[in-house]
Amino acid sequence: MSNKSKPYYVPEDKVPLPPKDADTFTTACDYCITGCGYKVYRWPVGKDGQAAADKNAYGADFPVGVMSATWASPNQHNIVSHNGKPHHITIIGDKDNMGPNIGGDHSIRGGTIAKKCYNPDSLTRDRLMYPQVRINGKLERISWDDAIDIMTTVSKHVIDKHGRSAWAMKMYSYQFWENTHALTKLAFQGVETPAWAVHDQPTGHGPDTPGMADAGIDNFSPAYEDWGLADVLLIAGTDPFESKTIIFNERILPAIRGGMKVISVV
Repeated sequence: MSNKSKPYYVPEDKVPLPPKDADTFTTACDYCITGCGYKVYRWPVGKDGQAAADKNAYGADFPVGVMSATWASPNQHNIVSHNGKPHHITIIGDKDNMGPNIGGDHSIRGGTIAKKCYNPDSLTRDRLMYPQVRINGKLERISWDDAIDIMTTVSKHVIDKHGRSAWAMKMYSYQFWENTHALTKLAFQGVETPAWAVHDQPTGHGPDTPGMADAGIDNFSPAYEDWGLADVLLIAGTDPFESKTIIFNERILPAIRGGMKVISVV
């Protein structure tokens, strides 16, 4: 690398310890529907904890082992703004929760949710903060009212010209009220169309898997524990190791090792 060049992003190779009085609260991973529990530690920059158990919020004597539920990797650390001042945060699997991530286990996705928090000195500075429209080949900032007007006008034009089957809205339903209300209102009230659905349903108002209930099968009846208690597990159209890692690692995989038969349909 040239002496004049500068890397865009240099990853961390160490993580500070939270002090004994660090703010501590819980959250959940939003990468899939499993809902693994995590613990957040937040404290002002310049006020770090120490290695002794009585000098850090983890209550552990350091060094500790990886995956000990009191060890944070660089991917589990970030610096954010809180009350206008820079604060460290670490987000690690919650060893005290009763599941689904028993003992603070986590997927590779959940183990990086701290990096999603906004930090102007990290990759998160490259984010969309306001609506834009391309005018004469250049993206220009516009108001939210203008963005909604353009969206609804163009959408209605498509429907008027090509029919109601030519337009639909598919949205994700995580984080609930903040996005589901706004996008539902945009489809129903703005565009005036019923062609709307959340991420894991074919329609917004119909069953998740049409025909299952008619056959007497409640497809949302099993608990996570049932995935590991079954004699035979039929998996269709998904890869639980990739998409539900904790359920696979902590429920399905031990059951496979114990003799459970798995049939995968792809």
